[in-house]
Amino acid sequence: MKLHDALAAGLAHLSQHRRRTGLSILGIFIGIASVLCMMAIGDGAKELVALDIEKLGGANQVQFWTRWAIFRNKRVVRRTTERYTLADAYAIEAACPDVLFVLPKNDRYRGVVTSPTGGHARPYVAGVTADYAHGLRWEVQQGRFFTEEDIETAAQVCVLGADIVTELFGDTVVLGQEVKLKIRWRQPAVRCRIVGIMAPKGRSLRSSTSLDDIVCVPLTTHQQRLSGIRYVQGLLIFFDKGADVYGVINNVTHVLRKRHRGTDDFVGYWIPQRSFRQLERIEKVIKIALGGIAGFSLFVSGIGIMNICLVSVGEKTREIGLRKSMGAKRRDIFWQFLVESVCLCFCGGLLGIGGGWLAAQGLAWLAVRIVPIVPVWPVVLSLPWILISVSFSVVMGIVFGVYPAMRAARLSPIDALRTET
Repeated sequence: MKLHDALAAGLAHLSQHRRRTGLSILGIFIGIASVLCMMAIGDGAKELVALDIEKLGGANQVQFWTRWAIFRNKRVVRRTTERYTLADAYAIEAACPDVLFVLPKNDRYRGVVTSPTGGHARPYVAGVTADYAHGLRWEVQQGRFFTEEDIETAAQVCVLGADIVTELFGDTVVLGQEVKLKIRWRQPAVRCRIVGIMAPKGRSLRSSTSLDDIVCVPLTTHQQRLSGIRYVQGLLIFFDKGADVYGVINNVTHVLRKRHRGTDDFVGYWIPQRSFRQLERIEKVIKIALGGIAGFSLFVSGIGIMNICLVSVGEKTREIGLRKSMGAKRRDIFWQFLVESVCLCFCGGLLGIGGGWLAAQGLAWLAVRIVPIVPVWPVVLSLPWILISVSFSVVMGIVFGVYPAMRAARLSPIDALRTET
């Protein structure tokens, strides 16, 4: 008996008992679909975090922020006095070999921007340097970004985010126009000429506001004309891909300690890479838990399929005896019933792939509407997981189909023909 004959015989028997076949593969379908659904949603979440980190400049960076006080048991022990400076950024670039560039910035204030036509907006006002757009991989849609001369002379120029342009000017040409800008109510407004417009970037998962709700000014302009703060509030440090992030942090902290009278208690930092790795570890734990639950579900389903195959052996006992009496060998009977079991599990696996994809699409649609942080939640159904699902289904069919197939193959022709069905 050839393999295609065994396959045809197995499929014919399954098609004759459609309801029983459907109930048999239901457990395999649910197990495979649930696992693939969670994997697709989880991989989509990881992709969202990776894209969000890319929006903020990529994973190869460390964000240094300022500690204003030292806490112990949730109480302030003492205040810190040292602060970052623009000279610190230049010193870090010069002294740390793995550091590509440093972006000092001041951006903790919402300001008031007034257009020549009287329009008002309250964006974030960021004081940045000339490398800011390049470091954050933020394209300038129109005009230009700041130059080193703008930074050195504290030029009264600005670059607007896409949302602010729409809110203040609509569709009119804005390059070269002046806006009035201030970050405190009682201070006089500073006139700034618009030299550039940034490309739309959307929202970040770390903030409820849009990244396009921003006005960038030269850092020195922010310090001297707007905030009056001579220090720098934060440093974005970008390093080589192959560099060790903790080695970079140690080198930067060493430079800051030398420049600030031997103290570094004001230095705080956040590592995007670590957040991404924590997400990966959480995802692995979830996958292990889901795999265990799905494995138990598939085990129960496999026992059900074994029972169905044993019932099929009982129904075909006389047929087995007749075929053996006509010269059929044990392996022919064995392959016929094993193929039937494998077909059941294989069909359940294929249907589970489609069901998992549909369920993941539904959950993604629901997630976007319940938690509208992102406009689209990607569903990532990777090819390795599909192949694993199909292979696992086939293995399930073999494991739980061997015993019924061996039982059918061992039947004596005489005893089988005597059996009444």
